[in-house]
Amino acid sequence: MSLLGFLREKAHSVRGIYLPGPRFTRWAWVYFAVYIAAPILAVGLILDIVLYYIFDRWLGTCYALLCLFN
Repeated sequence: MSLLGFLREKAHSVRGIYLPGPRFTRWAWVYFAVYIAAPILAVGLILDIVLYYIFDRWLGTCYALLCLFN
């Protein structure tokens, strides 16, 4: 069972040939990882580093797990 299984089109036949609903291919997963997931994770990492620096250096407080090890 897929997470978004309720959004997928049901399988049907055309002229007696069974056609499954649309799905991601291997290359679609690769493109998704490279062009969607990686940039979002990179922005999140940069934002986390910037917020860590602001809170640690300027405000003198810490909110990250790294503060437990200092």
